[in-house]
Amino acid sequence: MSSPVAMIPYTNMAPYRQLGAPRDCRFVPVVPRVSIGALLSGEVVAAAVPVGGLKALEGVVETVGRFGIAAEGECMSVLFFSCVPFEEMHFPRTIRVTGESASSVRLLYLLLGSIHGFNRLPHIAADGRVFDGELLIGDRALVKGQATAGEERHFITDLSQKWFDIHRLPFVFARWVVRKDAPGPIKSAISDWLDEFKAREASLVEQAVPEAARTLNLPPAAIRRYFQVIRRSLGERDVLGQQLFIRQFEERGRSLLFQPAP
Repeated sequence: MSSPVAMIPYTNMAPYRQLGAPRDCRFVPVVPRVSIGALLSGEVVAAAVPVGGLKALEGVVETVGRFGIAAEGECMSVLFFSCVPFEEMHFPRTIRVTGESASSVRLLYLLLGSIHGFNRLPHIAADGRVFDGELLIGDRALVKGQATAGEERHFITDLSQKWFDIHRLPFVFARWVVRKDAPGPIKSAISDWLDEFKAREASLVEQAVPEAARTLNLPPAAIRRYFQVIRRSLGERDVLGQQLFIRQFEERGRSLLFQPAP
């Protein structure tokens, strides 16, 4: 029986899907935040898990080489849309945040806190209420970002770019991990699969462009650029960026990142 591997159902993972699943494995569509619980429960044996969830997975998983999802500068699909500039987004402004992410919401929290102070963060708007800003990730962010870029009264902040502007380091959104108790052959299969992906990355990325463009109804050039800004094989600077993010969140994070609006 094949082992389940979580596969984020966003376009940024399309090049991986071009390669197909690792031997003796099958893909299971899982959004980033849900992959944390799926790994904890053993529902999946491996995933590109959000860096924001690594703490909860200590002792349960191990990283597979230096593979993940990162960007040095813009990433195009972790975007904050607002009616005022990011530098004005503080209390009493209100926001909405995606429930699909474990890293991006933490990133938004750290960025806003570093600019405005953690006691002046915007609040979460109640359901049905008008809000001043919204965090979106994945395909929804990519499509909306392309559609609203340049429109008046719309401000778009690429959170990865904002992180880079402040720290001059890449931001790592996810790392490939495998459960420590996975059978040896499965661990080897996932490691071999990622090594093969690295060797064939350029051609797999190009193969993924046409279908992704049709699916999202975006120009192939926009998809190609999107695939090019994403880093999948990580280097030393990516590791430094990941370590900085984890250290900052350990120092400044809290159980409830954004308070509900009164």
